[in-house]
Amino acid sequence: MDSQALDALINRYVLFSCEGTAEGVVVQVLYDNDLMVVPRSRVVMDSVITNRPYTRKRKAGEIANEYFSMDYETDGAQGLTVARIVDSHAAKFEFPRRQQNGTKVLSFLTRPEIEMLLIHAESAYSDWLKASRRNRQLKPSDFCKQQLGFADVKKGEFLREYWGNPGDLVDAIRAYAENCQRKPGELALADLLR
Repeated sequence: MDSQALDALINRYVLFSCEGTAEGVVVQVLYDNDLMVVPRSRVVMDSVITNRPYTRKRKAGEIANEYFSMDYETDGAQGLTVARIVDSHAAKFEFPRRQQNGTKVLSFLTRPEIEMLLIHAESAYSDWLKASRRNRQLKPSDFCKQQLGFADVKKGEFLREYWGNPGDLVDAIRAYAENCQRKPGELALADLLR
């Protein structure tokens, strides 16, 4: 990770915007166990659900309307960073010009899907590669259901129990980072780890 991205995580308040339930569980486990480079005191909590260190809002305008009324230049912080946990660059994400407010945006990619973490945790990456070569349309979530027997792979209750040992999650994130093909400057979940 480049020094500007690291600075945006360490020296600013950080609002995590999670694409789905699985991404939210990952952020929650990392936050609860103080495993991120982001200081816990600088994580912006959800405006609706108490003790949730992320929002499920994904549209820039909604995030701006909900979160930009606060002062993020307090306690030595240099503003706000929105850290998006998404599986692709595809979605356009720009704040309305009048609301940009000096906010930084970082996207942490989990392509093709965040379920790749479970595949790595189960030491099934080579099986995944073989299966995905045979069926180019195969999604990691479907592989988890069909080959690993995780019928509830998209459900929060299953994921919270599965990642009950935060060390297993950290190991899976690091294993995934070693195997994923990142473009230069692209951020992954491993960049959030201490």
